[in-house]
Amino acid sequence: MSANVPEILKLVVQTLKDKKVEDLTLLDVRKLVSYTDYFIIGTGNSSTHVQTMSDAVADLVKLPGERNTKPEVDQGSNWILYDGNFFVLNLFQKDSRKRYALEDLWQDAEQVNID
Repeated sequence: MSANVPEILKLVVQTLKDKKVEDLTLLDVRKLVSYTDYFIIGTGNSSTHVQTMSDAVADLVKLPGERNTKPEVDQGSNWILYDGNFFVLNLFQKDSRKRYALEDLWQDAEQVNID
């Protein structure tokens, strides 16, 4: 992963990998939007898997004494969006990821190598 990626973002990516995220993508959107720096997009194989990954990231970035963001969850946990301030995490089940095609929507974003 690029050296200019914040350490906490590297930890988020590793946490998702540890939870067996599928098709993980990291997009640098700093030149495209003002509300965040990175989009993280991943796929889970069930609603439980998607929820577990979201919970793990929320626990990782939780700041003591701070008002922490709660994830936005659609019915059935087909898509969970978590605003981590400088990153936005989008976790999908497979069908929802295909339907929303965020990589196509944000095709002008730089894809960050996460290997």
